[in-house]
Amino acid sequence: MKIVGVIGGMGPKATTDFMNKVIALTPAKKDQEHVKMIVYIDPEIPDRTEAIMGKGESPQQKLVGAAKFLEDAGVDFIVMPCVTAHVWFRDMQSSITAQILNIVELTLEKVKKDFKKAKRIGILSTTGTMQSQLFEKVFEPEGYTIIVPQGEVQKNYVMKGIDEIKFGRDPDKVTPHFVHAHDDLVSQGVDIIILACTDIPLSLKQADAGVPLIDVNKVLAEATVRLAFD
Repeated sequence: MKIVGVIGGMGPKATTDFMNKVIALTPAKKDQEHVKMIVYIDPEIPDRTEAIMGKGESPQQKLVGAAKFLEDAGVDFIVMPCVTAHVWFRDMQSSITAQILNIVELTLEKVKKDFKKAKRIGILSTTGTMQSQLFEKVFEPEGYTIIVPQGEVQKNYVMKGIDEIKFGRDPDKVTPHFVHAHDDLVSQGVDIIILACTDIPLSLKQADAGVPLIDVNKVLAEATVRLAFD
């Protein structure tokens, strides 16, 4: 079995959600059959969206340092349950030899495999991910159209909901924020919605939605389990 390195703390709840999903997806019958993980949680990694918007310190140095730390610890590959941090994916991957799984590319594979008729893809993400066009750069060359929330919906509902989860509020109490944003995307004619921030799946569930939702944390967990046992 391979050893998985996890770069966490972005945010802490999203990290534990990812780990719980890895455990749930592992076909283990006893402790010794579960996935080996070395988890590096650093909540002090600078805010990714603030950096992208030019309002804060870049997280590049800490992200590269986390990748090097895990490689030195002997992991076989690395995962990062934070979408916005993938803006620095190339910097991180070029600094080490161990493979880092790319959550955006894995999500594209999921859409191609399980949602063959979907072409209009709604994205609920941080403003940093939206500004960086992480999904547009990967999905649009494959013929997909990326749809994002309109007007003030991103600021007043999506980011407000994400921030409240990070501030420690019960994710279930935040669900109405994301339902409002979901409704906005549905009104724009999306076929599916990608929950493209790993904090959002803690709050918005398929039962709340009128179109299929893709949980990027689950996508990453599925890929982690596959590769760990490969």
